[in-house]
Amino acid sequence: MKLRAVTTTSPPGSLKLLVALGNGENGFGGTPVGSDPSQLDDWLDYCVHIAKAPPLSEYFVPQANYWITDDAGHAVGLVRIRPQINKELLNKGGHVGYYVAPAFRNQGYGKGALKLALLKLCAKGVKQALVTIESHNTVSLGLVTDLGGVLEDERIDDETGHAYRRFWLKTDLRTKTKQSTA
Repeated sequence: MKLRAVTTTSPPGSLKLLVALGNGENGFGGTPVGSDPSQLDDWLDYCVHIAKAPPLSEYFVPQANYWITDDAGHAVGLVRIRPQINKELLNKGGHVGYYVAPAFRNQGYGKGALKLALLKLCAKGVKQALVTIESHNTVSLGLVTDLGGVLEDERIDDETGHAYRRFWLKTDLRTKTKQSTA
């Protein structure tokens, strides 16, 4: 398994993955490709731009998108990494989000991708990363807890009415000390 930066060339299985993601799932936002596959090239261009663009406003921060690929190089998921977060992302969204396509769940891709994402954040100087998870998503809750995530609180999303939990994780996974909240 690898994290492969989204570029203007996508790996096998990526279109199918984005269509399956649709408008989003469990708090991970979808893409325009989910409802219109012909927008794949435009979305890839957007991902390349947003990874390098400076913040344009208090609501926009750079975000790097990565394909989660299996050993054969096929897209099985997607990761979003934001080394800087704003007030909105501090409330919900955090530094990293991940999505694994249903056919590839419970195979270690989510945990492996989150570990790799934390290491990328560590390399960018982020010491602790915020991850937000919808409270009903027991698999992701267990995954974050297994990686040493410390629960800060639970909140209600004003738009959806869904409860979600906010966890802080150390990005230096070699550190064995007890985690603390940021």
